[in-house]
Amino acid sequence: MLITFTVSKSEYIYLQKKVSKRASKISLMANIHGFFLTVPLNSNESNLTHFLKNKHSWIIRTYNYYKKFNINFGKRYDDGFYIYYFGQKYKVDIVKDVLYNTIVSSSLNKITFHVINKKNYKKYIKEWYLSQTSIIINERIKIFSTLMDVKYSKIKIKDNSTRWGSCSSKGRLNFSLYLIAFPIDIIDYVVVHELAHLKEFNHSKKFWEIISNIDPNYKEKSTYLKKYANLVIL
Repeated sequence: MLITFTVSKSEYIYLQKKVSKRASKISLMANIHGFFLTVPLNSNESNLTHFLKNKHSWIIRTYNYYKKFNINFGKRYDDGFYIYYFGQKYKVDIVKDVLYNTIVSSSLNKITFHVINKKNYKKYIKEWYLSQTSIIINERIKIFSTLMDVKYSKIKIKDNSTRWGSCSSKGRLNFSLYLIAFPIDIIDYVVVHELAHLKEFNHSKKFWEIISNIDPNYKEKSTYLKKYANLVIL
């Protein structure tokens, strides 16, 4: 479950809420990927509201701290192999193993791919990208489809390096597996863009007004995608 937290008049973030039988009190942690809220099973809305009110300043400071890491997105490095995940640069380690496994270390800025065949490492990275993009797209599209009051028929994540998303006249939505390389607000823009086509199947003035009502900074997001597009493609 996601809880919306207002940072400013033009910015908001989502806190990922998890109800735990083991938790004895409400706790909140954060990293480059977002904010994670753990709530005891017997906790009520009043307790949660009070907790978040007391954490208000900390949440904003922490949000601004992690936000600065996105500034370096798209920076080129000459040594080693790097990929991007939620807008952050990660060094890639490929390890031969008997089973597939992927370990993300935010503290070390490293992603380790355990693979059976090291020669096909790009295939494994793409498969991991696809699974991660699928998770975030399905999560975000539920939020924005409700917010925009639109219905879609099907979602598919594809190996597409030329289009970030598309929408058919039958309400089928396609998204590029590389979207997970971008920060969450960029992913949200692509989701909103495709959902807007369910109301206006074109790029008319009315279409952009629909997007603007959800994301007033959509032009910046569009420019961002064009600027860094070639840097995230394997």
